[in-house]
Amino acid sequence: MGININSREAYFNGLDFWNNNDYINARYWFKQSYNNPGFRDKSLSKLIQIDLREGKYAKVRELLEENRDNSSIELKQVYGLLENIENNFEASKKYYSQCMIDPDMQNKSLLAISKLYIQTGDNEVARKMMETLQLNSRFNIQSTIGLVCLNILEQNYVDAYKLLNTIDEKRLTPKLSQHYKILNMYSLYFLGKLKSQDNHYDPVRDYMIYRLFDNSEETLIKHISKHMNQADRATNGCFFKCTDLRKLLYDARDAIKNMNSNHFEVSDMYRFRLDTPIGFKGDDITSDLCVVTMIGTKDIVTMYPVLLSEQFDKEGMGTSKQLLLKRNQGGNRK
Repeated sequence: MGININSREAYFNGLDFWNNNDYINARYWFKQSYNNPGFRDKSLSKLIQIDLREGKYAKVRELLEENRDNSSIELKQVYGLLENIENNFEASKKYYSQCMIDPDMQNKSLLAISKLYIQTGDNEVARKMMETLQLNSRFNIQSTIGLVCLNILEQNYVDAYKLLNTIDEKRLTPKLSQHYKILNMYSLYFLGKLKSQDNHYDPVRDYMIYRLFDNSEETLIKHISKHMNQADRATNGCFFKCTDLRKLLYDARDAIKNMNSNHFEVSDMYRFRLDTPIGFKGDDITSDLCVVTMIGTKDIVTMYPVLLSEQFDKEGMGTSKQLLLKRNQGGNRK
């Protein structure tokens, strides 16, 4: 009995650190709870998702393959997220659909699938799914924020701003509250309603909003240079000390010009391989880069090294001209 209580406490301790983006402590506690069979699948899922959030996609795929015989819903969910991140949207949809056999996962999986339809340019299907999910009180806010993002991607900034203001801020979790704040300022920016005197934001804590008021290249380079911290090599990874960040930035801008983005939360992301190594991800040297832009734009807000798997973009979504055209046509909706 004591083991169960300790394992339960360890798991929820891990969740607390997870929700605050403290993955070092979260990993410690999830490893403690993993030793109990009752928490093994949940803990394993979270441990793998920490690697996912740290951009170690090749390691995540390896861990998932090692646990291929484990049919738990938790791991199928991680598979779905990994395939989404690596631009294999049909494969992602398959895994999320399998999660729907669990009644507790149905609406969460539907929300994930609706976001996949945005990735593939099927905006109207995504919109209908999110509007249906709005009727569920538990998923109302998440689906509403999803619709706000869809409106921004379609350049319907007035509708995005109106919809955002239907949300009751008192019901927001810390993470959703941050997304709400960013989307609110983005909507005002796109509507041309931001003024320089509105800038009271901290350049570190509220960097994504601060960039709206200071879009200088020097500020951007300064932020990206934080990813050169060699102490982060084992966790988040880092660029080489000798990396020319300014040249890398120019190369990244050129690379994403005609590339499809992977929309994720309140940003757009571009992941691709370069011809030469750029840094470390754990013990591995990597040539893979993640470029983050303001939602619906090619305006870079940061970039950092990742480690893609050999299955990256096997569906050819990242460079598909047909998808780019489809998305552009979706953006003309009025």
